[in-house]
Amino acid sequence: MCLGVVLGWLTRRFPHPRRVATRAVTAAILLLMVFLGTEVGGNELVLRHLGTIGITAILLGIGAVGGVLTGARLLWRYSFGAVAPKAPDPEDASSENAGGGNHFSLVIVGTFVAGILLGVFTPAARWFASWPLAMWALYLLVLAVGITIGSDTATLRSVIHQPKRSLLVPLVTILGSWVGVTAMWALLQLIGLRPMLWSDAMAVGSGQGYYSLSGVLLAELRGPEVGTIGLLANITREMLTVVGAAWMVKHFSPLGPICSGGATTVDVSLPAILRYCGPQYLALAVLQGVIADLSVPFMVPFFAGLAG
Repeated sequence: MCLGVVLGWLTRRFPHPRRVATRAVTAAILLLMVFLGTEVGGNELVLRHLGTIGITAILLGIGAVGGVLTGARLLWRYSFGAVAPKAPDPEDASSENAGGGNHFSLVIVGTFVAGILLGVFTPAARWFASWPLAMWALYLLVLAVGITIGSDTATLRSVIHQPKRSLLVPLVTILGSWVGVTAMWALLQLIGLRPMLWSDAMAVGSGQGYYSLSGVLLAELRGPEVGTIGLLANITREMLTVVGAAWMVKHFSPLGPICSGGATTVDVSLPAILRYCGPQYLALAVLQGVIADLSVPFMVPFFAGLAG
């Protein structure tokens, strides 16, 4: 990713590298979903328990969103509320274009399902297992993301000039995710839905909505079952943010959808944030998204390693 940021900065005056990097991000995500789905489809144990895996993932995603929304509300009340610009009234904002990321999220789910079918009905899982294709696609994704970050000088400049208190937003996002996921994990253990290590739940919550990167990292480090939970939980988080942005602004302040979006506030959930929070929150959303984004490759392996 650091190499990508440097390359993006050096080529920032040329439109083609950024354009190619953006397309590479999409291609890498779709490839990763195919590889992960194929691995799931080729694993009979995971397929037998896919129902409880899906419920567990959705509940962990809801837990993460609940934790960050609570943190966003407290941060707004005790720090941001008196100085932050007022957001537009959610009642006045048209919902048109607010779900800009929904279509791609559905494509992601469809690609993942196609990968599962490929793994079930073909020997593709064995073929892919003999080559580190998922890791190569992962390296491509991280490199391309770095290029898009480094080449956007205007956004980088506005992020750098954010007030110091803005750093509290990504901090609340990360800590709130952990608190919410821990609470939901405790509930899951209480009702006995599915046994799961606390460290695995924390690794899932550390995905910050970055389902492609966190899902593949968890699949590589903890197996396809935890990887699938990480993928679906973080897709749930992204979808809740995009669909519920107006409700979050109304009940939890403009920081609500920004914290809930995690790493997606630099891309998929940004249109909804701009519509319901206002353009004055663009730089804060990008700052929060970049820090949450960069935390994923460190925190997911850290918590996954605790289970080793």
